[in-house]
Amino acid sequence: MVYQVGLLKGILEPYRSRYQLQNAEAVTKLGLKLLFLYFLSLIIFAIGGYFGIGSESFSKEVTTMSANEFEAAKLLILSGNIVTGILTPSIYIFLAALFFWIVTDIPYIKLVIVQMILFGLQLMEKTLLVPLFVLMDIGSDANPFSFGIISQYFLRSDYFIHFFSEITIFQFLIIALQYFYLKEFSDRNNYLVLLMIVLFYLATWFVKAFLAYIQVGVFV
Repeated sequence: MVYQVGLLKGILEPYRSRYQLQNAEAVTKLGLKLLFLYFLSLIIFAIGGYFGIGSESFSKEVTTMSANEFEAAKLLILSGNIVTGILTPSIYIFLAALFFWIVTDIPYIKLVIVQMILFGLQLMEKTLLVPLFVLMDIGSDANPFSFGIISQYFLRSDYFIHFFSEITIFQFLIIALQYFYLKEFSDRNNYLVLLMIVLFYLATWFVKAFLAYIQVGVFV
């Protein structure tokens, strides 16, 4: 069976996509869909950077900055978002696939395809959030789909507020979809597969919270 990589098919028709991928002897349109994801990621992150999304720490320091420092910080944020838009698919698709290849017995190419499907879902979330943040004039900590708002009532640590703002409805959906694919592909115990997935996302949320916690002004 030849599996034709389809990102929407992987999300909207998971049973069909999983069956075809599990029994695939060859894969087509992999490179084309990869280029599409990289291009889409670059555009979405650049637009987010243009509107200053993810720069809450910078906003707190605006009143203490000179005009030159302000322009340098804006340029730094936009550049950082563009670089992030290129690096994120590489990390999320290839490095994550490598991690799951090490802890499971699933062929690497199938893991790459699953990660591509999940990254498409990640981009859908970001595409929805960019206009929402801009129109409502809120930061990522006030993401209405996350635990960020609730955590602000109980926590004083900016780091942990950033951490809980990373835990969204979309992230639960992504974890569920990833478990749906991997548990069928792997002969390992299902609980072990689920544990590896949860640990992976906990690690990514901690890293993202740390990056959000870093004060932009330090680099200006």
